[in-house]
Amino acid sequence: MIHSALRPAVFVRQQRRALRSSDKSVGLSLMLKKLEYVCAVGSIALIGADRIDLFGGYGFFRLSPFLLFASLVVSIQLLIIGLRGHCGAAIRPPFRRQIPYLAVLALFLLFAFASTIFGVNPQRGLVSLFDLVLVAVLGYCLSLRILADPAPEKLVVRSVTFALIVWLIFCAGGYVAWTHGVMRLEDEAASSIESLFAPTATLLWAPRLSGVCLDSNRAGFILVMYLVLLDRFAAKTRYTRFLRFATGFFILLAMSRSAMLCWFAYYVFSAAFWRRLATPRAAFKLAAVAMVCLLIGLAYRKEIAGLLELWQVSDIVSDRLSGEQGTSGGEHIELIRRGFETWSNSPRTVVAGIGFAGAPRVLGDIFGDSKYGNFHDLYVSVLAELGLPAFLLLMILLGYPMIGRRGTASCIAAIAIFNVFLQSYMEPLFWVALALMWSFEATGRKLRMSPSGGAAT
Repeated sequence: MIHSALRPAVFVRQQRRALRSSDKSVGLSLMLKKLEYVCAVGSIALIGADRIDLFGGYGFFRLSPFLLFASLVVSIQLLIIGLRGHCGAAIRPPFRRQIPYLAVLALFLLFAFASTIFGVNPQRGLVSLFDLVLVAVLGYCLSLRILADPAPEKLVVRSVTFALIVWLIFCAGGYVAWTHGVMRLEDEAASSIESLFAPTATLLWAPRLSGVCLDSNRAGFILVMYLVLLDRFAAKTRYTRFLRFATGFFILLAMSRSAMLCWFAYYVFSAAFWRRLATPRAAFKLAAVAMVCLLIGLAYRKEIAGLLELWQVSDIVSDRLSGEQGTSGGEHIELIRRGFETWSNSPRTVVAGIGFAGAPRVLGDIFGDSKYGNFHDLYVSVLAELGLPAFLLLMILLGYPMIGRRGTASCIAAIAIFNVFLQSYMEPLFWVALALMWSFEATGRKLRMSPSGGAAT
């Protein structure tokens, strides 16, 4: 009788313990979710912040905020899954549409690995290849995080807002450092507060303000990709229009030819841009602006010509566009020519290239001992370093979304044109954007609209 009377009391105590344990688990999960959200915002906002080394220059590699925050996002998500005992996320259509992307990316990295171990500098190449794999995987995970968020619009807007605030601080700091005569080399560690903000290049008499990035070309590319995220996930409001205007202003401050072309291509290949331009009001505004500029040019043509001569604009333009030896355009053409020569040197290099990050070995006469020497063209670099099969896989990664996914033409065109002059495959946002492009609606299907007014993913 005593034992039968105690049984209900023991059962009640066990239930209470289970409830307290469950409450603690739920509270821990909520706290981890908030921390993970903050890390997600930080990883998107500081995705290109290579000026900031969290090791302070004392580590054997540069720990950027993106590597820290993106790794924390992945780790916390795995911890939350472990606490739940299951994933808890449904495999939605955007995730299923990324499966071919994962297959092609895996093949590309496999060919890159095979090419590197038999390349001209396998030790250096494997280290750089590990960086590429890490950046590509974290970029894909970040794209999943954006797609899986219950409110991706808020995540993107908050991230871009934070990014532009930090960008403004670094641009202001860069201008102050430049007025004090402080400049910095791109591969030089920051030794003081001034060198942390100091610009790395100037154009004429003005510094090229690249925000949290050391290189102004990278800065412009990242800003254009922020525009891609805003146009895809954020509704058209006054605040998001202000964010787009501020982003464009910072692109101009970077004064990068490649970034300008990337930005121009993004809008030229955008169907929405042409629809807005085709309206009578937009056509009238454009004609009015063109007429005003023409009248000003005619009225002050002598003053403008004198100003252009003072700034040596004609010399700069000819240096950029000329293909003669010794000019910027000529050097770029020479690097492309050397890349094709390196690729076609033998049947082995045609198939497997010289190995990832092998360009410094064959370009020592141009870049000296610099380990950052490259062919300054993504397509030529992949051909010369990884061979023809990897190049074809890269073309699939870039080309298929343009013909098989709805609304991706402008983003893919911007990425493709930017990489004619540079190579951005070591940029995390390059892989984030590609993964997101593969998740878009397939062409031929009716595009669904979300309640917020943006396209559904």
